[in-house]
Amino acid sequence: MPTTTLDLGTLEDLRESGDYPRIASLLPDDWRRAPDFEESTIRKRVLAAELCGRAGKLDEMEAALAPYLDSIDRVPFGLSARVLVTSAVYHYRRNEPSEALRLASLARTVALVREDELILGEAVQLQGQAHWSLERWTEAASAFEEAIDIYAGQSRSYRLGLAYLYLGAVLNRMGRVEEARTTLERCVKILLKSQDDYSLAVARVNVALALNVMGEYETALKYLEFAHRTFEEMKHEQYAYLALNNIAATLVSLKEYDRAENYVKSALDIGVRARSTQIASTYEIRSRVHLGRREWERAEKSLSTASEIAEQANSQSQKVEVRRTLGRLYLAQNRDEEAATVLWKALDIAQELRSSLIELEVKALLAQAICGSSPVEACKMISDIESALGSRPLPELRKEAQNARRRINALDQEHYFILSDAQVPLLAEAKISLLKWLWARALYKAKGNSRDAAAILGVTPTYIRKLTKVIPRDLLRPGRKRSKRLE
Repeated sequence: MPTTTLDLGTLEDLRESGDYPRIASLLPDDWRRAPDFEESTIRKRVLAAELCGRAGKLDEMEAALAPYLDSIDRVPFGLSARVLVTSAVYHYRRNEPSEALRLASLARTVALVREDELILGEAVQLQGQAHWSLERWTEAASAFEEAIDIYAGQSRSYRLGLAYLYLGAVLNRMGRVEEARTTLERCVKILLKSQDDYSLAVARVNVALALNVMGEYETALKYLEFAHRTFEEMKHEQYAYLALNNIAATLVSLKEYDRAENYVKSALDIGVRARSTQIASTYEIRSRVHLGRREWERAEKSLSTASEIAEQANSQSQKVEVRRTLGRLYLAQNRDEEAATVLWKALDIAQELRSSLIELEVKALLAQAICGSSPVEACKMISDIESALGSRPLPELRKEAQNARRRINALDQEHYFILSDAQVPLLAEAKISLLKWLWARALYKAKGNSRDAAAILGVTPTYIRKLTKVIPRDLLRPGRKRSKRLE
C-alpha cells in the first residue's frame, strides 16, 4: 500500500527527533519503482539516501540520489534545497569537500530565497562540515555557530545537539579543548534525549579527544570503548576504525604499549577495508608505540609510511602530526639538527592551520632542538609557550615545555651566555660581558660581600682588583653608583 502524505510527514517528524532506526523500519522501498521526479518519490529517496549515508553505505546512497545528482534542474523548486543538502552530504561522505561546499552554498541560497528556515540551518551546518574537511577550521566554527543560532531560534533540540557536536569537534582541532569539552558535554546531554545512538557515539569520541589532551586518559578510554561498541553493533566501519585509532592513542598515553599495538593492527585492517583517509594517523600512532619502547628504527619506518600516505591524502593536519612525532624521535636520539629541520616545517603547517595546541607542542619540541645553537630564540619560544599555557589543564604540553626549560638551564654557562648575547660583536667583548655576568651572579649569591664572591668564583681578591681596571666597578656591582672619586 503506497505511503500517504501523512506517513511522509510522520517520517519527517521522526527525522527531527533523530529516530533513524524507526524511519528505516517504516520507509517502504516503492520509491525504487515510482517515477523519479514525483514529489513523494523525491522525499522517500532523500530519506533512503540519508539512511544509507549514516550507515556508511555510499554505493547505496549514490543509487538513491542518482536521478538528481546530474539533473537537479528537474527537481521541483520547493524540494530542491533539501535535495541539494542531501547531495552535499553524499559528497562530504565521499571525501569531496569542495563539491559538498558548492552544493551546500547553493542550498543555502535557495533556502534564503524560499524563506525555508528548516533547510537553511542544515545548509549552513553542511557548509561548516565542508570547511572542516578542507581544514578551514575558523570558517567551519563560524558556520556551526551560525547553525546553532538558527536551530535555537526554531527550538529544534536534536538539530541543535548535532550543531554542538560539530562545533565541539572543530574546537578540538583548533586547540580550544576546554571550550570543546563544554560544548560536547552539552551536546551529549541533548542527544541522550534523542533516538540517535550513532551521533551520540560520535559525540563521545570527540569528548574523549578533549579529555586526552587534558590528561584524563582513563575517562577518555571509557568514552571511546563505549562508542566503539555502538559502531560495531551498527556495523559502521568508518567510525569503528576512528574509535580504534583513538583507543590506541589513549593507550599509548597510558603506556600500555602491547594493548595499543593490538588496537593499531585492528584499526589498520578496518581502515584499509573502509578506504579511510586517516590511515596516516594510524601509522603515526604505531610510531609512538615504538617510541615508547625505544625502538628507533621501527618508529622511523612507521613515520616514513605515515608521511607518504599523508602526502598522498594531502592532509595538512596529518602532515604536521607526522613531522611533530618525527621531531620527537630525532630528539630522543640526540639528532638535534635533523629534529630542528623537520620541526620548522611542522611549525609552518601548524601556523597555517591555526591549530594553537599543535603549534605550541611543536614550539616546545623545537625549543629543545635549537637551544644549543640558538638559545635566545629557544628562550623566547619557551616564554611564549609558558605564557599561552597559563593555568590551562594541559599536562603533556606543560611537560614538553618543562623539558625545553631544563635543556636551556643545563647549558654550559659560558656557552649559553656568549651565544645568547646578540649585542656583542667581538669575542673579546663577549668575554668581558661574561665576566660581568659571572661577577654579578657571584655577588648575588654572596649577598654583596666581595671577598665571598671572589671565593665563589675561585679567584683571589687581587684578581678582582685587576678585573676592575678592565671593567668599571659599577658594572661589576650592578645597582651601585660609582663614587665621585672613581669618576
